[in-house]
Amino acid sequence: MNRKGGRAGPTRFVLCIDSGEYPASLQRWRRMTRSRLTLPAALSAVVLLMACGGREAGSGAGSWQFKVDTTRSETGGGVRETPWLRVIGQEGPEGVAETKAVVLSFDCLPHNAISTIMTDQALRQGSAEARLTLDAGKPRRIPGFAGTTPSGGQLVLTIPQDSMLALLSRHQRARIEYVDGAGSSRTIAEFPLAGLEKYREPFRAACGKAGAR
Repeated sequence: MNRKGGRAGPTRFVLCIDSGEYPASLQRWRRMTRSRLTLPAALSAVVLLMACGGREAGSGAGSWQFKVDTTRSETGGGVRETPWLRVIGQEGPEGVAETKAVVLSFDCLPHNAISTIMTDQALRQGSAEARLTLDAGKPRRIPGFAGTTPSGGQLVLTIPQDSMLALLSRHQRARIEYVDGAGSSRTIAEFPLAGLEKYREPFRAACGKAGAR
């Protein structure tokens, strides 16, 4: 397994890919190695925003947080914007109460809009399927690709980001059952959805400005 490490500094997201073939449609997810997505970093960012007033008390915004990170370009010297929209949920093994923190993250990287479940458990690499249930509706299958990070694992949902946001819109709760690339480690994660409508369009606009759409 190849690991791409970053130099000392801010925590960087690393998707560890085994050598060999994997679906061509997933080639673009390799670009995520230049991002900063890890569960601890995501949780810290959301908690910091809430502490600084990013969450309006009693507004019904739930745990959703929207932010645009700005970083200096490593090549052109300009400023690069990276919008993200995240919600904190809870997860646990099938049949066990959900008590561990998990993040559902929507990130807009240059020319790449992604939807990711970030967890502290190591996930075996490979194609993986998730089952999404909204409120009391019927579950639907969502394709994904699982991998490991320095601090746990992630499941990239390979449905288009706009389609995923549209599915979640106007619902109160999402239940996502997922496994890793080996078909093991079955986990159930639940996320509150109240407040998504407040941020959905501003986030999409920011993504368009950043060139992710």
